[in-house]
Amino acid sequence: MNRLGPAEANTLPIGVFDSGVGGLTVLSVLRTMFPHEDFIYVGDSANNPVGNRPKAEISQIAMNIGHFLATVPVKMAVVACNTFSVVALEELQETFDFPVIGVSKGVRTAIDMSQARSIAIMATKATIESHKHKEEAHELDGSVAVWEQACPDLAHLIEQGHLRDEVIHASTNAYLTPIIASGADTVVLGCTHFPFLTELMQGLAGPTMQFIDPSYETAQEVKDVLTAQQLVNPQTQAGTLDICFTKDLPLAKRMISLLIPPEEFTLRHISL
Repeated sequence: MNRLGPAEANTLPIGVFDSGVGGLTVLSVLRTMFPHEDFIYVGDSANNPVGNRPKAEISQIAMNIGHFLATVPVKMAVVACNTFSVVALEELQETFDFPVIGVSKGVRTAIDMSQARSIAIMATKATIESHKHKEEAHELDGSVAVWEQACPDLAHLIEQGHLRDEVIHASTNAYLTPIIASGADTVVLGCTHFPFLTELMQGLAGPTMQFIDPSYETAQEVKDVLTAQQLVNPQTQAGTLDICFTKDLPLAKRMISLLIPPEEFTLRHISL
């Protein structure tokens, strides 16, 4: 909880952060669900990609962003990155005096929707190697089959702006092929970058494959914490959106504009 009293804390912004543009997919869902909240988003694109780095480096990058948000200050932080969530969430929660929420795994939704009782996880190397999605799936239902698919280059390609070209098409197809062969009928997008490719993936995998964006589960958790800790912003006007990137603002602006109208956000460069 913030040191400020609840009446002051509830007017502070919610911090949302990622290693780059991926967390914008989470931010977009959060803004829809909480239109009167102010948000500040941090995309540390200067350190992207993080999914193939050693755990100590991943934690340090996440902690640097946390310290920046603490100076803003924020009333809550949403770790809109699966890699940061599986590697650094506990350290973030122990360090800062505001609630820190990791991105939800989306596994519960996937199990509920799978007709074949067989799901797949697409994520970065670090997330897959943690096996946390698979562990949660088997805690919920020991009989469900779980295919883990590491996608080492996918987030980085999205960061570079590859969304519709042959490069991203070939890479995505290479990762989907073994998933389809596994018999899974529901795929958890276990990296916040991947919802940018939902349409492409659907076209490659066919209409019977379902893709789960965990942002909606994450937003529900945010709602629960805001309510329980009396942190809901009482303002009636639309909330503000301050977007910060550590590198390549033109590309960031192009990616943001796919999800959020340009007149609804400000964009600036920061150093961490």
